[in-house]
This record gives sequence, structure tokens and C-alpha cells, in this order.
Amino acid sequence: MGLVISLFFPFYISVSAVSAVAVMTMISYQKRSRALESPYCKFLLGFLVVPFFVSAVYNNYMGMLYAILLLASVICAFYLKSVMTRQVFHQMMDLACLSSLGCAVIAFYQKWSAYPAAADYRPVSNFSNANYYGMMIEFVVLIALYRIFTNPKRKALYMAVIGVNLAGLYLTASMSACLGVFCAVMVFLWMKKQYVWMAAFLTAAVSFLLLSIAFPAAFPRIEAIDSTFEQRLSVWAGSIRGIQQHPFLGQGATAYQMICGIFGTYRTFHSHNLLLDVLLNYGLIGAGAMGFYIYMQGKLVALRIKNHICNNMNILLISAFTAVLVHGLTDVTVFWIQTGMLFLMIFSSTGIHASYLEWKLRLPQAAVLSHYAPELGMRPIYIKNGRAI
Repeated sequence: MGLVISLFFPFYISVSAVSAVAVMTMISYQKRSRALESPYCKFLLGFLVVPFFVSAVYNNYMGMLYAILLLASVICAFYLKSVMTRQVFHQMMDLACLSSLGCAVIAFYQKWSAYPAAADYRPVSNFSNANYYGMMIEFVVLIALYRIFTNPKRKALYMAVIGVNLAGLYLTASMSACLGVFCAVMVFLWMKKQYVWMAAFLTAAVSFLLLSIAFPAAFPRIEAIDSTFEQRLSVWAGSIRGIQQHPFLGQGATAYQMICGIFGTYRTFHSHNLLLDVLLNYGLIGAGAMGFYIYMQGKLVALRIKNHICNNMNILLISAFTAVLVHGLTDVTVFWIQTGMLFLMIFSSTGIHASYLEWKLRLPQAAVLSHYAPELGMRPIYIKNGRAI
């Protein structure tokens, strides 16, 4: 619970909390063994060690620090996944919703206090910039929507959380976050077969867009689309040239900050595209390792859906992943300790009732035997509620 709260405080508190959990996990044999027993987690950790040394080769000291923090975050996520229960997960999600209200109050105060001097100021709340805050809002809105279906007794509270956070999203003026939350909510409602609510949400979104175009003063950043897109094009061009220089292992995290001066492209912190940033930082090998792990986890989620295991949690995870992908078209805000860790907390739900499904990932030959079982005169074995039937 302390780890959840830390994500809604300034990042150095989040870093301290994540690091503490990671160290606690690694120094305890029992916790370490349990956290690392999930399929392919050691494979992923092995590849995540490489960026530290790659960053050192290019004197990318910030990249070295990020590499350590990324390892700590992943270890922390594996530990959460290994001990997660339905009750704990719901408590964590509720606490995230409540914590977001405090961040919204801070954002409202920041906007109110800055408005006389800078009407276009974008509040950041307890986060490094407005886009990071927007990404947190995306996840919190999805979490509150998930809890509406899983805890309808407190529907009014979760509706209030959604409303307050959408107001905070409006203040951040993050166009990437707005598109991300729209697509993610639509995916969530579609998977829940809530077609009436889909239509209502789509109508509200289109109405807001038309009002923003008709009254630009209501959403000033609409007028800045041309300039921001030109900046993105410059950043993407520089990123591609950097990838071509070091295609296999990349140059470590935050590599774009090192190359933008060399290529004369727009100066910023990262590539503003999730795929380009991963390739630039970690190369084809690192991106391939991450992609392979994500693919295997996707297979696990598909098994969970097929076996009707925690379906609402699966929908939440798929919706959150949708938000990451859509937002990742123009930004990489998920690569930050607060946003990334909150997503990994949502991912930790896959650890609930996972022990009797993960064997299929460890033993692919079992699937082959099951496929040919009728031809061999064998009776296939199916697993339900932890028992063979």
C-alpha cells in the first residue's frame, strides 16, 4: 500500500519505495525465488542488465542510472505478481483512485495560482511534467471504470474519481493523453459489451472535439498541432539516424539527448515514439527481448480469458496496454517510475490464479501432445479451478 501511495508523490519518493521493495526481494532467498519463478522473467532480467554496460561504453551516465531503475522496477513488479491476491489488488486500485484525488487538488491549485500570469500554464501536480500527469490520469480513469463493474456499491465514488481526473486531464492539455484515454475506454467498454455506454462516450468525445475547434480558447493547444507535429518529425528523423548508427544494442536510455546535438534535430529528452525510443536506447536485441516477453505474457492473458480467470482484470490490463500503445505513438511517458510502475501494478494482476496456466508457457510440448491426443487415443486433460478434469 505504501508503494501505491509513493507513486502519487514526487518521483524521488517513488524511486526510494521501488528500490526498497526490489532490494528486499533480492536479499531474501524465499522472496527472490518466488518472484523469479514466473516463465521468462529471468530471460528478461538478463537482457535488462545489458543496457547498463552499453550506457557505460558511451559515457551515458544518466542511461546507467535509468538501467538500474528499470531493473528495480521490473523486479518489484515480479514480486508483486508473485504475491498478488484479488483482495490486495482491489485495495491497491482503490488506494490509487483516492491518491489521484489529492494530485488533482494540487493540479487545480497550480492552475489557479498561475493563471493570472500565465493563462496557458499546464499543471503537473506531483509529476515531472504535464504529459506524465496525463498518463497517470489515463490509468486512474481505467482503474475507476474497472472498479465500477467490480465494486458497484461504491459506484458514486468511482464516478467522482473519473470526473475529477478528466477535469485534471483537461487542465494538462495533453493531446496524446486525451487520445489514449479515449481509445482505452472504448476498448474497455467494447470488451465489456457496454455498447450503449460506448455510444454515449463517443458522442461526448466528438462533442468536446467540435467545441474545441469552434472555440479554440477552450483548448488552446489545438492551434499548436502544426508546430508540435513539426517538432515530432524532427525528433523522429534524428532517432532513425541514431538507430542506424547503433542498430543492435543501442546507446542506453536517454540516448536521444546525446544525439540531437550531433544531428541538429529538435532538442528534447526522448524520441517521442515508443518504438523508436526502445530501438534507439536498447537496439534490435533489447527490443526483441522485450517484444518476446510481451508476446509470451499476451499468450498468458489469452489463456486467462479462455479459462475465464479474472476476466475484468484482463480487460483492465488490455485497456491499459491500449493506452500505452496509443500514447506511445507520440510520446514515451510510460518509461517513467510513476507511470511505468502503476502500469506494472495493473500487470501484476496476472499473478492471480496463474500457477496452473503458466505451465503451458514452460512446457510447449504439452500443447503438442494435447493437439494430437485424439489421434493417439489419449484423453486430453483440462484444468479448471486448479484441478484436472
